[in-house]
Amino acid sequence: MIFEKDTTGKQKCIRYADYDYVRDLDKCRSTTGYVFTLSQAPVSWHSILQPTIALSITEAEYMTMTETMKEAI
Repeated sequence: MIFEKDTTGKQKCIRYADYDYVRDLDKCRSTTGYVFTLSQAPVSWHSILQPTIALSITEAEYMTMTETMKEAI
C-alpha cells in the first residue's frame, strides 16, 4: 500500500486500481478492483469480474482503468 502525505494540509483524493488476469478459470474472466481514498479513508470501492473475456493482460488492465476513470468522473 502507498501512503502519500500532503505537506500543505489539504485533503487528497487518491485512487488505487488493480486487476487479476483470468482468476476465474470457469468463466475465463479477469477481476477488476479499485478504491478511492480521501485523507487515507476509503470513500468508494469496487471489485467485480470483468463483463467480457480479456484476451491479454494489457486488455484486462485497460478494462480496469476504464472502469476506474468512469467512477472518478
